[in-house]
Amino acid sequence: MTACMCVSMNYFPLSKERNCELNDANKDMEPAAMKWSQGGNYYDLVRSYTVKGGGSYIPGIHRCVNRCCNQNPCLNGGVCQEICDNCSPRFNCTCSYKYTGKCCGQTTHPRNCKDIADNGDSQSGKYDIFDSANKPFSVYFDLQGEPGFVWALIQSFSIANKATYKDKGFGTDFPVNDNNNEPDWNSYRLSLSHMQSLSNHSTHLRVTCNLPADGLQYKDDARAVMAAHDIFGNWGGDCILFVYINIRGINCSDCTAYTRMDLNGAWFVNSFKSKENGCDFDWSLGAVDNENNFGRYRSGAINTNHRCSSLDPSTTQYWFGVKHE
Repeated sequence: MTACMCVSMNYFPLSKERNCELNDANKDMEPAAMKWSQGGNYYDLVRSYTVKGGGSYIPGIHRCVNRCCNQNPCLNGGVCQEICDNCSPRFNCTCSYKYTGKCCGQTTHPRNCKDIADNGDSQSGKYDIFDSANKPFSVYFDLQGEPGFVWALIQSFSIANKATYKDKGFGTDFPVNDNNNEPDWNSYRLSLSHMQSLSNHSTHLRVTCNLPADGLQYKDDARAVMAAHDIFGNWGGDCILFVYINIRGINCSDCTAYTRMDLNGAWFVNSFKSKENGCDFDWSLGAVDNENNFGRYRSGAINTNHRCSSLDPSTTQYWFGVKHE
């Protein structure tokens, strides 16, 4: 099937290794892609087609047979048609409405970060995805920060802006700077409808500290399976299961931590009272009285030894994600 995708080549005669590049387009298909490269020669891979008896193939009169559809290169139910034309690919895929691309391998209406990554994008940044009504909205995706996962940013704020977010549970519609070209890490939040759309196609929740400045650090980091959280609910406090949670360098895996979520209060973990409330792990050593972590920060109960709350510019990020190998 590789031969059917290849329509031109670049040859570098002076290179001892990797001196041949095969292309799935040519100068007629994508003229803007033609770029000069020192030491390289460009060649069209010209095919000649004949019909039974040895005569020349005439488009529109003779039926094209080049065997490129024998193994059906069209994915996701796409229908393959062979093409005998030197200025085009050797086959064409007619895709169902849900898919697009040369071989129907891309999702027409991506719903989450995995769909974006599956469509071939690998750089972190803002991308358009679609809700259940196929209306587009823009989200910042972390596509390269953590091997095995891709993540969608739903909220980020700095300690300097803690008062703006302390009484805003995720069930409250409170979009902030969500239409900016780039996220404002000091104050950013998606609308409730867009968060709900993402949650329907996500499996994990992640909270990070200072990610834009420090990159991914597993100190002061939390992640949980979405099924363990009624993320948009109003359930007060409970011992919630985390896949991994680290607070001030003290960590545990597959353990519970005292977590609160109220309609008029932001999501957070209380490390000071976690063990006292019957949860698995004890972060009281080194804690500040009634210390909250990963949200609902209160003056007088902020621990500067936690990376999310060490300084006024310190930021907290919340993400919905899914595994992606």
